[in-house]
Formats: sequence, structure tokens, C-alpha cells
Amino acid sequence: MSLLASVQQSAARNGLNLFGVVDARRFDGCQPCERRARSLQPGCDTIVVLGTAGGASWRCHARNGSAVPPGLDGDGVDELAFAGAQVVADVVRRAGYPVHLVDARRPCLNFGQLAEAAGFGIVSPISGLLLHPEYGPWLRVRAAVLLHGRPFGEVPDASIADQFRPCCTCDRPCVSACPPAVHDGFGHTDRRRCAEHRHAGGCADGCSSRMACPIGSEHRDGTGLPLHAHSVGRRTMQRWFGLGWWRVVPQFLRGGPGPSS
Repeated sequence: MSLLASVQQSAARNGLNLFGVVDARRFDGCQPCERRARSLQPGCDTIVVLGTAGGASWRCHARNGSAVPPGLDGDGVDELAFAGAQVVADVVRRAGYPVHLVDARRPCLNFGQLAEAAGFGIVSPISGLLLHPEYGPWLRVRAAVLLHGRPFGEVPDASIADQFRPCCTCDRPCVSACPPAVHDGFGHTDRRRCAEHRHAGGCADGCSSRMACPIGSEHRDGTGLPLHAHSVGRRTMQRWFGLGWWRVVPQFLRGGPGPSS
């Protein structure tokens, strides 16, 4: 079995049903210096992008007999998904390639644009949500594996942005549905306002903008399964913006993308 097939198989077994490979040099060419893959991993030429979509990831864990704790919240799901990404990274590491695993909850890369490059969909020019042709907004990028060289050979451009443009003819229900009005309608999101709203208990059942999107509505999270209810877990948002006890932790230790994206 080829290394690429082994890595894909490992991702699938661990519930990471979105898998893409990106040419790091091509990606870095449109990124600021501090958010380039090669700034994190010198010599990086290949990026494996890992994500989850719909309920398939959860069902995969059940099929494999993995123990999933009952009552798992969105942040717990994030931990479970990242643990799967660590397994995938280990497959590449054992093959003799240095790797650097980047957690999407530590956004030192532009994960929206990375997902576009991997062919997962597009970042909405209206809401800034990542949208998949089948799953709509019910997906998440979980991690990126930065690899030295080209262990899978040349990587073609997988972007579907030229073919998939769902927001061009939409009446933008995602903008009007948001209780704290965090979307400006031009792709920018006030993440701090979103974080403060959720810290106060708002949108506990899921993102209203996500639920208002007409694409992929059949893949919405089921009751009690917060797989893709939000783009970012509540505890992660609290960390990013210094809410709750995180207010005593300096910004450089909390990470985060800043108030807008």
C-alpha cells in the first residue's frame, strides 16, 4: 500500500472523513509571512488537511468500536477529532518523514483558505463560514500535517472555488439569523462579539447562522451530537478572547486569530 493510501485509510478509521493534500509552496504564495506553512515547518512542501463533515465521523467511531464518552460536548468532540489527527501524523512519522501537526484551534495558519485549497469547499463571501457542496456548513477543519518534501509526488490544485459559488444568488439568511449580528454580509465576522454572546450562554444549541444556511441542511447535527454546531468550540473562544478565568492569561499565551476574520 502506498503511503498516501495508508494516510487516507488512517484518517478514515479515525473519523476524519475530509482529507486533502495541498502544495505548501503554492499555498504560502498568497499568505503573509507569519502565517505560512514554511514558517512553522522549514522545508515543508506538502500539507495534509484533515477535517470532519456531517455525522459520518461519529458513525465511523461507532463502527470501529471506539469508546465515545456519553454526553460529549463540542469541545470534547474537538479533542476526539484532534486525537485522530495525531494518529494520522504518526503514520507519516513512522514512514520516516519529519512532521509538524497544527491544531486548527491554534490558528497560526489560515485554515479557511487551506480548506479551500484542499477542495473542501469555499469560504462564504457573505458569512465567512466554510461551505461544502454536499455538507454545507456542517463541517470543520481539525488539523494540518506539515510534511518535508513531496512524499506523495506532485500535488495538483484541488480548489473548487471556480465551480462552487452558492452565495451569489442567496438572500443571506445566515446574516439576519445571527442574534448578536456578528456578520457584516461581506465575509467578515466579529469573533469577539460572537465569543461574548456564547460566553453569556447564547447559541448554546448551535450557530443560528449555520442552521439558517440552506445548503446541506440534511447533515445538521442530530440532537445531543454537537459535531459541527459551531466553527469553534466555546472553551476555545473563551481562551482566544480572555473570557472567564482566561482573562488573567496574557494574549500571547492564549493564541487566537483576533476579533475579526
